[in-house]
Amino acid sequence: MNLAGKRLLICEEALMHYDGHFHAWVKSIKHINEQAGIEVEIAGSKFIHETIEKDLSAKRVYSKNSWDNIYHCPQPWKRYLGVLKHNRLIYKETKALLESIDPVDCLLIPAARIHHLIAWRRLCKKFLGKKFKRLVIFIITSEAEYNEDYTQYSFKKSSNLIKHVLRSFKDEIATGEVVFAGDSHITSEEYKTLSNIPFKLFPSPGMALSQALLSPNEPQPPNNNLVFSILGLSVYDKGIDAWQEAVIRFLERNSNENVKFVFQWAQPSISYEGERIYPDERLIKSDKVTILNEILSEQDYNSYFKNSDFLVLPYRLKTYFNRTSGVMVEAACSGIPVIVTENTWLSWAVKEYGVGLTAKEADVDDLYNKLLYAIDNQKQLKKEAEARRPIALEFHSTERYLQCLWNGKGHEEGS
Repeated sequence: MNLAGKRLLICEEALMHYDGHFHAWVKSIKHINEQAGIEVEIAGSKFIHETIEKDLSAKRVYSKNSWDNIYHCPQPWKRYLGVLKHNRLIYKETKALLESIDPVDCLLIPAARIHHLIAWRRLCKKFLGKKFKRLVIFIITSEAEYNEDYTQYSFKKSSNLIKHVLRSFKDEIATGEVVFAGDSHITSEEYKTLSNIPFKLFPSPGMALSQALLSPNEPQPPNNNLVFSILGLSVYDKGIDAWQEAVIRFLERNSNENVKFVFQWAQPSISYEGERIYPDERLIKSDKVTILNEILSEQDYNSYFKNSDFLVLPYRLKTYFNRTSGVMVEAACSGIPVIVTENTWLSWAVKEYGVGLTAKEADVDDLYNKLLYAIDNQKQLKKEAEARRPIALEFHSTERYLQCLWNGKGHEEGS
């Protein structure tokens, strides 16, 4: 596929700082496209960190970030008003941007939701075919509400708004001028059910920048410590509190084991009830535990990642039943086995192209038992993970990402 000379515009209001996934995503997408000879322009927040602005040559465009929950209010009418206000702002600021630059072949929204979609409906009517030929809208959130065992779902009343907005794009979708996309087969199917609009399933762009992670795993020296790491933001949804308890139990019962643990815990983990959870003193004082209490640079993250024998992702279903994980993708593509929560997108990914163990949600007993099993079966699990690595690399290849972005040939859920 010859894409040399094409022009891509990426618009992301949340491109501002290093925490979260927005910076890594946009940087990866830019790299993938520039490697194919595509000219890439980026529009980010007006308050973007100077080093990110310089690194990505990003324009300062968007004055507010809806992902910061600035419109969250108890009263429904105020939330609806916030949606309308933000769409109006997105329209105004993107319109000014489009009128100031040369036309592009493709325009990508990496993380859209209802706070943006009404604006893009209007922007399509005004600029599609004039300032951009193709619009790809990526949606990572879910509108579904599941029952207790996550076997059935329904939609909130507020989902009617996004349903009607999605359906309003049906003519442009039919011509291929507009593509709705996601990276979770579960979420994509939810939106297909809600709106009867097809969603394309994209691979993760994240591995494009992770060349340090893609090199074959180096053999470990004899008697080297076995390292279990939990990396990323230390939010409650990621189950760091439950893993902490499992590790404490292990340290108390297996003090002579040659095993070490890494926790990235840069901020307190706040429970659903509002309780702040910090690293336990028993972890802090243990010489078998490393607590990383700050946001890692890309270089430091890669170093801790590569030195891990197992990646632990004990994520909670409330957020991660249908949500993807960049760490999971990186682990599979790097040939590192994982411990993940059962009945999630994570466990699906393990079956599709990774290797690992599944544990019950936030179940300390089960996490402890899976930790013991991983230690006892480390050689076999690591061998299997390395053997399945090519499957993950093919699934998340840059070539496949480019095909999805420019040709719309990603797998369509529900088709």
